[in-house]
Amino acid sequence: MKINKQFVICLLTLSICLAGYQPGQAQSTQDPVTVSFWYPYGEGSWTGDFLTEKIAAFNQENPGITVTGQSYQDYAAIIEGIQRGAAAKELPSVAAIGFGYDDYIVGSGIAAPITDYLGDGADEFLSDFFPALLDVTTFDGKVYGIPLALSVAEVFYHPGIFEKAGLDPNEPPTTWDELIAAAKQIQTETGVYGLTFALDDPWIFETAVRSSGAELMNSDGSSNLNSPEAVKILSDWSSGTADGSILYNADFMQTLQTFGAEQVAMFAVSSYGTVYYHDTLPAVKAMTFPAGEGQIFKSPAGGNSLYLMGNSDAEREAAAAFIKYLTRPDAIAEWAINSGYLPTRTSSLDEMSAFIDGFDNYKLAVSSINNVVPPTQWPSRHVLRIKEIILQGIEAALLGQQTAKEALTDANAQIEALFK
Repeated sequence: MKINKQFVICLLTLSICLAGYQPGQAQSTQDPVTVSFWYPYGEGSWTGDFLTEKIAAFNQENPGITVTGQSYQDYAAIIEGIQRGAAAKELPSVAAIGFGYDDYIVGSGIAAPITDYLGDGADEFLSDFFPALLDVTTFDGKVYGIPLALSVAEVFYHPGIFEKAGLDPNEPPTTWDELIAAAKQIQTETGVYGLTFALDDPWIFETAVRSSGAELMNSDGSSNLNSPEAVKILSDWSSGTADGSILYNADFMQTLQTFGAEQVAMFAVSSYGTVYYHDTLPAVKAMTFPAGEGQIFKSPAGGNSLYLMGNSDAEREAAAAFIKYLTRPDAIAEWAINSGYLPTRTSSLDEMSAFIDGFDNYKLAVSSINNVVPPTQWPSRHVLRIKEIILQGIEAALLGQQTAKEALTDANAQIEALFK
């Protein structure tokens, strides 16, 4: 009998395939994927350790994906790293990008819209996040960033110092002018600084200006840093620094320690400290950030979102799966309860109900979520330099080197020159 050679080859091929087959087991068709994740939380911090634990848990549950984490000093350091990575075509898969850098990340083409990688449950997943936060990360109808951390601006204060100064700690200032007046009264009556501000970023200054009815950028994209409202805010701030009612300290950690030691009565800063003060200084109370007369408090979103980057579709799909895992309602609740950040999902508030009950300072911060607005989105390629210019202008006024109007006019001109 003559044997067909092609038939024999087919039989041999089939035998080899069947030899490796075991019923009930799916055959792997994908190569392992590595996902790199950059974030601004150091090792040894609760936030850094939390992310390390979540990375390990995700890797264990997803054997085909390996997430590696890398911590950076701050948001600016991440942006600088991404700029270098983009030039070398070695971008991270996921990065925690501070609110305010969104236009740069999206406008430069570095980020990919995560809506393209969420699958059939995209609408349900996204609908649970606070709309004000998704507004920040949505461009041309597509969501790019998933909010991880949220903080709002507020003022912490020592009730005991209020009482010594003749102020009612249960009726704190509600307007900007009342805040400045209270700071002066505290300094006059007690000799203690009345007020201090977080100055590691222009965020608090932006909050004060926008809560006074002005914007740092005009609708046509030009800089509006020297508006009458901004000049008033910085004039009040510099006058208080000169008369001793306001403490100026460019070192954030020193400012934190000064407030903790009750050497200053009020501290305008991020709500991030809510949990910290609850544990270390339980007498400290919080007030809503005072707005200008007749204005509404507006808090530019503080915190960060997780942006999808990567170097291939397979990598981005794996990274999107990790983002969904890291921002589950229970994970966001755990993150908020322990870190001091506010939750970014509605369902996470339900998971935190027992924690929030009776915690007045945290309730105040949660109520301010309705006051969150998108931060000023400066032109992408200049965002780091612009923030530096604003801080330098603030410092020049507080040190008495220029008047507030001179400092802000000069800063405005420098920013405008960058646009040309």
